[in-house]
Amino acid sequence: MAPQKPLDSFMNLFREHSPAEEFLRTAVTVIILGYVLLFGSVFEATYPTRLVELYAMPWWRLLVVLLVVIGAWWCPRVGLALAVAVYFYLNDMHILTSPFVNKESV
Repeated sequence: MAPQKPLDSFMNLFREHSPAEEFLRTAVTVIILGYVLLFGSVFEATYPTRLVELYAMPWWRLLVVLLVVIGAWWCPRVGLALAVAVYFYLNDMHILTSPFVNKESV
């Protein structure tokens, strides 16, 4: 049997996946979208305190974006769901952590 070329092993990433992996991909996508619906549909829903505290640290935001890239590399559906969740998280944190301005006094 001939040794496998590096390009052949790379192309194995794009071949058929097992039913268990497809189930896992679908389950992860549904969980992420459920999380988005949970925090997106109720205005009074509060983010966990740990996520609010970590937002202030730049390395955390880079790790969150890296999570989106890794999720998209594993499965485009997971990457898209993660991108939506991260977009809403970063946008909400930016709005919630900025001070309110009284427009009448300006």
